[in-house]
Amino acid sequence: MSAIEGKAVVATGASSGIGRAIALELAAAGADLWLVGRSDIELRATARSIAEAGGSVAHVARIDLRERGPLATLVADVAAAHPHLFAIVNNAGVMHPEPISQGSFDRWQAMVDINLLAVLEGCQAAIAAMRAHGQPGHLINIGSSRSKAEEPGVYGATKLAVNAIGASLRRELEHDDIRVTTVIPGGFATQLARGWLPEQIESVSASFARQGVEFGGPDAERLVADPVHAARLVRYILEQPIDLNIQEVVVRPPVSVRN
Repeated sequence: MSAIEGKAVVATGASSGIGRAIALELAAAGADLWLVGRSDIELRATARSIAEAGGSVAHVARIDLRERGPLATLVADVAAAHPHLFAIVNNAGVMHPEPISQGSFDRWQAMVDINLLAVLEGCQAAIAAMRAHGQPGHLINIGSSRSKAEEPGVYGATKLAVNAIGASLRRELEHDDIRVTTVIPGGFATQLARGWLPEQIESVSASFARQGVEFGGPDAERLVADPVHAARLVRYILEQPIDLNIQEVVVRPPVSVRN
């Protein structure tokens, strides 16, 4: 029996990419899932995939994580309705890899709201719920390898803040049965690029070319990994004993994209 079976998990950004893969993997382990994202259509597609694979009914919550309040309310509602809120996976993110000198305040604000403030909101709400029910729990925050770069840009700065939040929470929660893990993925096949400008896509394509790989070509998996691998890592973390603290894990494909 999996340590996850029959327990509640809230997963943000579950409409595609790593978030969808995490939802499917945890459903296979028997979790009761609450899926959070902006696209009702894509969230329901994730829920259907879970059902078709034999998982329990996944609950769908369309939330714009740029707004404060709805995520915390959902977490509290899940904890009130379910006997064991076991984990929140703060996966949702948005990336605008533009130079600071040419950046947009609106896009910066979106990255701060979703990549940083939504993580804080989800963690704070989950901690309150987990302390109230007195059972073991996990906070999983999905960061980015850009946080490890010497020049991370605004996107990487928001993810560097996620690393710092995880470190701070681990110290705060040392005497609780609540573990905090920051998962730091490198290049994975996600929809982070859906809001990119044409020149940003051209820049990434050029980075691939400099390393002898065609963007979208047959060898691209050496630079862009399948999200299922990140999902399996999250499942592994959640299945470990609660007295084991897995603080931070970097996972990436064999080759890293270099600018």
